[in-house]
Amino acid sequence: MNKIFISISTLIISLASAQNNNESLKREFEKMRAEDIQKFETYVAKKYGSNRNPEISKEIENQRTSLAGFTDGIPYFYTIHDTDQIKNSNSDFLQDGNITGLTGAFNGENIKFTIFDGSQKSSTARVFGDHVFFNNASGRITNKESSTLDYGDHATGVASFIGARDYPFTVTFVDGTSRQVNFKGIAPNSKIDAYSFGNSTLPGETTSSNVFQKIIKAQPIISNHSYGINGGWDIVNVNGSNAWVWRGNFTSSSTTRDMQSAYIIDDKYYDYIVYNNPSYIIVKSAGNYFGMGNNAYSTDTANYKKYYKNSSGNWVEFTATDTLPPVNCSQGYDCISPGSVAKNIITVAASDRITNNDGRYTTSADVIHSYYSSAGPRDDGGIKPDITAVGTDVASAWTDNNSTGGNKINVGSGTSFSAPIVTGIIGLWTQINKQLFSGNILNAASAKTLMIHSASEAGNIGPDAQFGWGFINAKKGAELLVAKSNNTIILNDETLTSGTPNKKTVIASGSEPLKVTISWIDPEYSNVAVNPPLADLYNQRNSKLINDLDLRIIDTTNNTVYLPWRLDYNSPLTAIKGDNTVDNVEQVIVDTPVAGRTYRIEVTNKGNLVNDTGGATPQNYSILVTGYSSFLGTKEVGNSNNNIAIAPTITKDIVKVLKAPKKSTFNVYDMTGKKLQSGTVNNDQESIDLSTYTKGIYIIEIKTGKDVISKKVIKE
Repeated sequence: MNKIFISISTLIISLASAQNNNESLKREFEKMRAEDIQKFETYVAKKYGSNRNPEISKEIENQRTSLAGFTDGIPYFYTIHDTDQIKNSNSDFLQDGNITGLTGAFNGENIKFTIFDGSQKSSTARVFGDHVFFNNASGRITNKESSTLDYGDHATGVASFIGARDYPFTVTFVDGTSRQVNFKGIAPNSKIDAYSFGNSTLPGETTSSNVFQKIIKAQPIISNHSYGINGGWDIVNVNGSNAWVWRGNFTSSSTTRDMQSAYIIDDKYYDYIVYNNPSYIIVKSAGNYFGMGNNAYSTDTANYKKYYKNSSGNWVEFTATDTLPPVNCSQGYDCISPGSVAKNIITVAASDRITNNDGRYTTSADVIHSYYSSAGPRDDGGIKPDITAVGTDVASAWTDNNSTGGNKINVGSGTSFSAPIVTGIIGLWTQINKQLFSGNILNAASAKTLMIHSASEAGNIGPDAQFGWGFINAKKGAELLVAKSNNTIILNDETLTSGTPNKKTVIASGSEPLKVTISWIDPEYSNVAVNPPLADLYNQRNSKLINDLDLRIIDTTNNTVYLPWRLDYNSPLTAIKGDNTVDNVEQVIVDTPVAGRTYRIEVTNKGNLVNDTGGATPQNYSILVTGYSSFLGTKEVGNSNNNIAIAPTITKDIVKVLKAPKKSTFNVYDMTGKKLQSGTVNNDQESIDLSTYTKGIYIIEIKTGKDVISKKVIKE
């Protein structure tokens, strides 16, 4: 296999504000780039001296373009992470136009993706846009890098998982077996802007840019990042032979530290970018390092020697008396790529293809964790990865790594190949959202809320460190968007003021769980150094959360409080319920709510809500609620004014508030909780005009001064 590493309303921000924030980001990233270059030159001079043959010079240049950062003064580098996926994820329902309530089919029309990728040879490579898989329309691929860069196999493959055209083909394998596949991507009519993730000089510029600078320049809406950092055991050529190498710190004979699952400077910068650009959706691969370090990992590794780097950056072979560092994810968790655990991005794990049930998911047992797919959680217990998609033995476009490219194909595996599936699906959801809601796009918080709430169960019940919140379900996400348009679920972007709870009261349907999910874009965790010692990164358990929102559901009959899912970093393969102080996603479920019973949903916060400079500010979040039959407003239902009435309860235009005390106020809400109208009761029969609203169910809330009364009406 190829080991490749790969709220529903738009948050409104002023263009000037976004530009100012991004100017600050540009200065920060330029400072980081310059400091890294200086440190790298010092490292190279110390390690290689001045006498460098052509082979060493090439090695140094490859390291320069792939440079990711430093720990203990030693550099670490990015590497690439590696149409059943369509059917397994139910994306074909969207592509074929088989979602009730939607008009037409969805294949990425008028959606642009941005990818940052490379090749098996280099971190700086271009997508082969002339590949036959992209020739269904002109201008499908726009390479933003210099035309002097070679085309890249990996970048071309990732682009095809997102956007390859319909292309059925029979693939014959080395063992003589064959399989009918379709190379069709998730969004075959979309367009893709392509950058390399390596350090390169973009056209028209004179200095190189790192990936963070490129993100700011690209201004993407949805971007895919199928690359990352191995913080544990890896396979590298040492002294002319492949060997196991320990990417962490080792002091003979038994002291070991590493940055697997650590929140590093890359994570800070991803969070920084999204916080300042909350409409940007970043999707990233989890890594392919599960189980590495074990000589039984494959038949090829049985006799590999094992090395670590000393303080000078040179490889040293472990001795027979050394206690070797544990195999990556030796307990089934804790080997996710640092740089893939940021709070505000979506991190994707890989699963095997679903081949039974005609390729359809039916139960959690259908989702098999791919043996290489890195597992979390983040070192503070934060839920990472976020989601799982199929990434094993899947087919894609491929090309020669040269200046001319080639129309080749590949069947490979990796989280590199599951990540673009999620990227593509979010693009289709964005396309649907634009159709249903006047051209509005999904933002980073609403996309994550929708993805998590609609996910199918995988692994143990609830989230876990291998599958995240479950298996991506494109059809369910689309159906939730339709339900929002029909006012039958709550799916909103809202704002929490520090110390002031946001409350909603609903009546449970009883036919399904009462389920609430929230997510928010959290300020970056700033206490991360550019060049930290590994001791400062290793298993740091302090929470990386800045604004700690709390979600609860309260049974108003018996005052039972239902708590969110969370993980214990000492045993993260089975979720528990309790106060979650590390995730900027919370989900609460009442598995068997009583039909007709009233439940209150509350969103509150601990401490003070702040922005990324520490100043007091409200916190935006996205919320999704399902499993209720009626929305009763933003307060609890009062009982003392039972004479108040709304008539008629079915209307085409006017309803009247009857017998409400004068000076009472009224609010009109749709079924998502959005306030549409407010007014004051000045007459015994106060008229409310609903004629301009679409057909559906609405809530009229009457506030008398003592009580809050909510009544449901139907607009025909």
